[in-house]
Amino acid sequence: MGDRANFGFRQADGDTIFLYGHWAGYGMMARLAQAIEVARPRWRDESYATRIAISNLIGEEWNQEYSWGISTYIGDNEHSIPVVEWCTERVILYSRDGLENNDIKFVMDFDSFLSKFAKDLTYA
Repeated sequence: MGDRANFGFRQADGDTIFLYGHWAGYGMMARLAQAIEVARPRWRDESYATRIAISNLIGEEWNQEYSWGISTYIGDNEHSIPVVEWCTERVILYSRDGLENNDIKFVMDFDSFLSKFAKDLTYA
């Protein structure tokens, strides 16, 4: 059992890197908002921004055999798929199977996305 979710990070050349989280579905948009905010100083440098965001999402679980994966495709998935575009500073939310048929639920610039979802963050 899990709560499988994927987060996409589209590069300027159109290639997309996907982060798979086996238990990442709950609160995924708030977690992504936090990761984008942490990467703010590097939004214009997609390789650094992607690494910062992925590191933030994975947190302390880098040494775990399970839980997270990185690929160029979507594996298991139970949720809509947010794709971050650093070069346009926007998040595109695709339906669960929407990348294959371009089924887009919404497109938001970073500021709008952070405004909507960062409020759901709980800080320790």
